[in-house]
Amino acid sequence: MSIHLIQSGVSYDSNIYLVVAERTMLVDAGTGLGHDRVVSEVRRILGDRRLDLIVATHCHYDHVGGLKALADEFGSQVMAGEMDSRTIREADRELVLGDLFESEMAPVPDVSDLGDGDVVDLGGTRFHVMHTPGHTRGSICLYDAESKSLISGDTLFENGIGRTDFPGGSFTDLRNSLVRISNVDIRELYPGHGIICRNYGPAYMNRILTLVGV
Repeated sequence: MSIHLIQSGVSYDSNIYLVVAERTMLVDAGTGLGHDRVVSEVRRILGDRRLDLIVATHCHYDHVGGLKALADEFGSQVMAGEMDSRTIREADRELVLGDLFESEMAPVPDVSDLGDGDVVDLGGTRFHVMHTPGHTRGSICLYDAESKSLISGDTLFENGIGRTDFPGGSFTDLRNSLVRISNVDIRELYPGHGIICRNYGPAYMNRILTLVGV
């Protein structure tokens, strides 16, 4: 299994990760403003292989604005946390932060729900779904126990946490989610923005827990 960072060229886009195993998965889609560049990078890495899945960590525009176009481009199955999937299907302007980004999002009608404890099976690599509300009601993280890799969306960054002052956010929920994450052995952290941390450890998590008052 390998995880590749796809850079869209748009400064405020989310990180986009391409996971390559027996099956392939793209995590998050950015705003879509860098669509051609993202498509080109995915095709360069995959060659003649297909993109099987696109998974959204949560419903904010900087992570899902480009979702419909990428799903159409590659014919991929789309998945999201069950408490955010309706927002993505309907492109709810308030909850996707359309006003903040001054943009309209295309509805994505065919989004499958991912619940807490579900497994995204890439064939030999299994990402466990953790429902981690707080940044949004339906935020999820994806954890691979073999490599100890956590794809954390905007729930957790190397030295910080996601905002909770947007519609659907809750600091209490986020703190509880971080306590839960602290019980997972993380060696590599792939956040929704910022740098990848390939030597994550308890000291990082302890600082985060102190930050949120645990």
